Amino acid sequence: MKVSTTHARHLLMRLRRGDSLPDALLRELRDEVVLCGWLRASGVLSDVELSAFDGAGMGAARKLSGPVHVVSMEGSVGLSEGDVSCSMRVVLARETDNGVETLAGELVRARIEALEVLVTAFDDVAATRRPDAGTTTWLIDELSSTGSTAVVVDKPRTSDVAPAPSAIPEARASDLAPRAAGSQPSLTPTLTTSAMPPKPVRPPMPDLDDEPFPDAGDFVEHFHFGRCEVIKSDGDRLHLRLGKEGRIKEIALEMLKVTRLDTPEGEPAVYRLDRKL
Repeated sequence: MKVSTTHARHLLMRLRRGDSLPDALLRELRDEVVLCGWLRASGVLSDVELSAFDGAGMGAARKLSGPVHVVSMEGSVGLSEGDVSCSMRVVLARETDNGVETLAGELVRARIEALEVLVTAFDDVAATRRPDAGTTTWLIDELSSTGSTAVVVDKPRTSDVAPAPSAIPEARASDLAPRAAGSQPSLTPTLTTSAMPPKPVRPPMPDLDDEPFPDAGDFVEHFHFGRCEVIKSDGDRLHLRLGKEGRIKEIALEMLKVTRLDTPEGEPAVYRLDRKL
């Protein structure tokens, strides 16, 4: 299972002190509609619950009191039961009476003291995450293209690969002989090797001209934000004013299914925005 992806975003964020993990992180991932990605983070956490592999599966969570330094945090981002989920595999350190103690495992829950996060989102791929049958640790179990820009590549069998041509093909004697009286001999060798297999071809981009598209002044019913007003439209991206909060949010339509809803004549158009799974 492997996917080649060409569309990626890099999201750099700092999560608020006092918020809890994974809730605060998942909220940001939902807001940015990250269906597949990889995260890295570092900072300081407290009230940590940590689980580790015990040989048969992931063991019970161990509670750590006091603040700990997050030396490293990494994990995959994908969907589980239709919602965004992520792994948080960490290396932690703290000062003790016996010196620096280092701990590692799967972060189950924690309170944020200071945390900065980098998420690489692959916008042309959706990933499904499930517990691995042998270890019970959560891994990516399925990958699928959400549009037409991802190419799924399976490992070729040995019999499917054409033999490599010689570095310098030999010229046959007949190629060097005069073709006719007075003519110059041909010095161009004739290649007799097998044809190389064709490269994977990406499917063509879909024609978006016929799809409905919100414009400034219209309204959208977003699957997460609810009813929002469109204040700016930039081709494939929208700037929305979120409900009662009034803050402005920019979203990409590439990952969303757009459906125009019926509205009375003379009123602004309304569109429904759903996940494109």
